[in-house]
Amino acid sequence: MPEQDSPSPAEGLLDQIADTALDDDYYVVRSTDDPHAREFNTVLTACVLAVFALLVTVAALQTRSDRPATQRERETLISDVEARKELLASREATVDKLRGDVARLSSSAGRTNPAYEDLRVQTADRAASGPGVTVTANPSLRGNDDGFITDNDLQILVNGLWYAGAEAISVNGKRISTLSSIRSAGGVINVNYKDIGPPYTVVALGDTATLAQRFEDNPAGHYWEARRNNAGVQFGVTPSTDLTVPAAPLGHVTITHATAIKGE
Repeated sequence: MPEQDSPSPAEGLLDQIADTALDDDYYVVRSTDDPHAREFNTVLTACVLAVFALLVTVAALQTRSDRPATQRERETLISDVEARKELLASREATVDKLRGDVARLSSSAGRTNPAYEDLRVQTADRAASGPGVTVTANPSLRGNDDGFITDNDLQILVNGLWYAGAEAISVNGKRISTLSSIRSAGGVINVNYKDIGPPYTVVALGDTATLAQRFEDNPAGHYWEARRNNAGVQFGVTPSTDLTVPAAPLGHVTITHATAIKGE
């Protein structure tokens, strides 16, 4: 009979590991009839139940105590929403009112106030057109010294036209206002600080039926008639139904402080 081979050292080690894989306590069977174990399990269960009941009670009390605060927050939010609704309604009403104001102002922007427009014409704040006369003046052709036209000559001419009833006047395209000047500087006449030269053209808006005649009859008309006869200056007055004068340059008077007296 052949001799049985003895196990190799590796096979013996594997068998030993397999036999001792579990702890010895694993094989100990505890008796469920132990009274101490049953008492321990009962106490443990009671403790767990007590702790769970305590947690439930605390949660209920916390919820109950938080309820008034939650209610107050809810009421506060409701009140805030109502206040914001009222504010929104107020602003919408304001917007509607402003829209109405803008519409009224826009509709009235195209309308002009006749009194205001007349005032602007009187103060030379805007250009004007209408009937009137055109006065032309040139130096004498004789070459005599007194045949030149001076700033004093033009001043008398303009003042005479105002006296005759002119409503707006320009000299060589320069509007005459309350701040205008007609003077000589370096032998050259300037109006509103702008040099001008002959021929001198004076446009005066007014009633053509009376303006020219009233000018001829006043002292300024007599002065210019004498200048024409004695010095030979050229002078003529031409009525017209369609004349234009520009607005005055910057620096003209605008009414910002003076107000009309009622009843005057």
